[in-house]
Amino acid sequence: MVLTVFLAASMSAAQAPPSPAVSCIATLGSSAADQLCLGEQEAKLGAASPVGTPERRNHLEAAADHYRRASDLGTSDVRLSALTALARIYDTPQLDDPARREVVLRELIVLSPTDPRFAFDLAALQEAQAFPDTAEQTLLDARQRHADNIETYKQLAQFYARRVTALSTAAREQTPAELLSPGQPDSNGVYQIGGNFPPPRREGIPLYPDEAQAAGIQGGVQAEIVIDREGLVTDARIVKSIPLLDEAALNAVRDWRFEPTIVDGRAVPVRMVVTVNFTLSR
Repeated sequence: MVLTVFLAASMSAAQAPPSPAVSCIATLGSSAADQLCLGEQEAKLGAASPVGTPERRNHLEAAADHYRRASDLGTSDVRLSALTALARIYDTPQLDDPARREVVLRELIVLSPTDPRFAFDLAALQEAQAFPDTAEQTLLDARQRHADNIETYKQLAQFYARRVTALSTAAREQTPAELLSPGQPDSNGVYQIGGNFPPPRREGIPLYPDEAQAAGIQGGVQAEIVIDREGLVTDARIVKSIPLLDEAALNAVRDWRFEPTIVDGRAVPVRMVVTVNFTLSR
């Protein structure tokens, strides 16, 4: 009985376009194609096996062995199919082997120099392994090789957004702000908004930066602001960052005008955290 199996290359998070399909019948007698077909069969058996069982791992390891043999024996198209399948096998939902997956992704970058998405996968893997500097360099190298590809700039922008958020969070944890109960003034006489001490109403609309829209960056930037007795913002700092949007958020809140907050018949300065939302039009 002849078993027909079709293989198509598939990336993980990067969603690379598939390579030409390889048919066991059409290339019967080709050792590389045979290994691809055997790898696909083992991969399917592994996917059908219960998660965490030796049976599942054995099938997936066997699939990886066949894909590696196919890569060693095949032409560039077959190698691309085999290596992308191998990268998938080593990814988290299956064998979860970052070290071996990195080796395969580096091979794919060399094999397919016109496609930056293998570099994006490698950078994501490095970032997930807590090597942000290495991930940054991988993305910078991809941008240098693919200077006309807008996706390389988007990937870098999103990477820096995550880094600034992580660093800002770490800094806040190391230097916590003065803890005040809502409605109580600090040592400078600035009252803390919250609880039964409602925030004042305000006016103002943030302007969406063109470069952030072009890069597809959106979300909410949080800023801690101090409002004086006349309702003017006298101080503002970012507490939750999105790098391409931070400056626009600060510019917006500095222009906001609030109703004065009255305590015991007199206007008082207040401190509060506000969120400036930037949403792409659909």
